[in-house]
Amino acid sequence: MNANQDSTFELVPSDHPPIVEAVPTTDFTASGNEDENENPSDTDIIVGCGVAGLIVGGPCLALITALGGNWAKKKQGPFGESTRAIGRITHVAGNKAKDEKFLHKVKASVASLFGEQEEVQM
Repeated sequence: MNANQDSTFELVPSDHPPIVEAVPTTDFTASGNEDENENPSDTDIIVGCGVAGLIVGGPCLALITALGGNWAKKKQGPFGESTRAIGRITHVAGNKAKDEKFLHKVKASVASLFGEQEEVQM
């Protein structure tokens, strides 16, 4: 820029592509377990909400969120849907832990810290 140029700002029109709204689809029938995905068990919901509350605010909030999740599971709207989603996530995580024999591996790791040799069977 030199002294002879004007330093003004001018808006330049541009052609933006049209904004298309994405419509979410929740088709759980493709997986074959519609009931399991729609209605997680009470234990899954309570454990999932309790763990979320424990991470955010400690044991007192864990108790409040676990009981609140148990209450909200039957409600329609965002609270009920988020509670059921947490229950579905907890259910999947629990099944994965069972498949990987996670608890047995943790017990063997803790036992090895104290000198006891417990063999991990896979």
